[in-house]
Amino acid sequence: MSQLLVDDGRFGARRVLLQLRPVWHIFLPYGLLSILFMLAVQLYGPFLRSMVKCATKTEPTIFTGSAHCGDANLVLSVAQAREGRLVAMKLLVHAFAGPVLALLADSIGRRPVLLLGLAGFTVAFCIFASVAGLPVLHGSPSLMSLSFLVEGCTSAFDVVFLSVLADLAKTTTERVTCFSVLYGVGALGHAIAIYLSAGILRWQLQNYAAVWLAMSIGMACVMLLVMVCVGETLPSAQAKSRPQKLTLPRLMTSTAVQMRYLVSNRFLQIWLTAVLFKSLAAGLGSIYASFTLAAYDWKPGDWQAVTWPFEMISMGSLSFLGPLAGRKRPELVISFTSVSGILIHLAQIFAPFAPFALVGPHLSAGFLAFARPVSAAYLSSIFSASQQAKVQALAHLVHDFGISVSMATFSGPWLFRPHLQGWDAARPFLLAALLSTIGNSMKLALVQRMLRTQTGSKPQVEMMTMPELPVSPKADSAELTEC
Repeated sequence: MSQLLVDDGRFGARRVLLQLRPVWHIFLPYGLLSILFMLAVQLYGPFLRSMVKCATKTEPTIFTGSAHCGDANLVLSVAQAREGRLVAMKLLVHAFAGPVLALLADSIGRRPVLLLGLAGFTVAFCIFASVAGLPVLHGSPSLMSLSFLVEGCTSAFDVVFLSVLADLAKTTTERVTCFSVLYGVGALGHAIAIYLSAGILRWQLQNYAAVWLAMSIGMACVMLLVMVCVGETLPSAQAKSRPQKLTLPRLMTSTAVQMRYLVSNRFLQIWLTAVLFKSLAAGLGSIYASFTLAAYDWKPGDWQAVTWPFEMISMGSLSFLGPLAGRKRPELVISFTSVSGILIHLAQIFAPFAPFALVGPHLSAGFLAFARPVSAAYLSSIFSASQQAKVQALAHLVHDFGISVSMATFSGPWLFRPHLQGWDAARPFLLAALLSTIGNSMKLALVQRMLRTQTGSKPQVEMMTMPELPVSPKADSAELTEC
């Protein structure tokens, strides 16, 4: 990543601009998509709170988040549990659908899979608007579940956009530059979305039909922009060849090969186990906004207003700390971020007693964004080109599975109870700290062992050659996921 700003010890801005000239048209739709995607994530909770009904009548002077229930704690508890279940279902479906969509992107092309995802989210937002605006459909659990299911089945945005950039970039240096800029554009889009969500929540809406309708129109506009500006980038030798039919036996064969590889490679076993424990702790973030409403008596939108700089910090970390991290040994960078991750979760144990114990560590985590490309590049460097897609697919599957289980766990009433105070309210943070400590300690021990056993500059890892599947003709496509 050091090539982003530095070229042989000198700033190479002109060279960077030349590298980015062929791909500028990719960043605009990705940036707009990042805004809409993160805005939807921020509005899931408030939207579900507006759907809660109970026998307690509302009072004009008290805003509970729902026009149909006057018990604020009940609204928070019920909506948080629903959000945890629905988002967990979405991520679990995406964990299995993501690799399939990646295989489709490598066989039939990038553009159809990207348009499928945009169409899926447009439909999902329209369903949200219908559930919120039409009295006959108001709060329909089946339709809300369908919306999240559609999102999980069709979302493969990062994989496809990274693959598009990998197709257009000619060299490894250009790919690193393009990927880094894409990460930065995504972080900027997320920051804008969080800032917008803070303003929307300050309105204290009790019906989100107009918001979802506007977002569905926005997503449809992004789809039209992609149709006009983003052409098919799959190499012509593959695009012109007749794609082989994607069948259930072929997918089962792919899964069997990946699982056999997982069992046989000790390094990958430990790495993915660490990823699983860290993702199991990550679900704590799903209750942050609801926790501040219950524990600190904050107003809707206050959490987003306080923490929206997180994405700007992440973008700055990628842009400025990234080049420095790229010059260091990746084992040292991963070790530093592993220790930092443990300390951040330990500090959040005291969140029930002071807002700073929640906000401070959360913002501090943004500074660690520079390690994302380093970690992804390190995992890629361990394995041969013919194994990249399989390894990334497994990492993707484990990460999303862990997140889905984690969100359902932390959002459930057995951990999140709005009326609890003091150490009783710290139970979710204690569990997250334990899981994070286990995961980060495993990754720390693994990379330190690799550092000690290296010979020269190439890690000594037991390799295994995997047979190529004809359904995925491009074995070394850039399917980078957050690991």
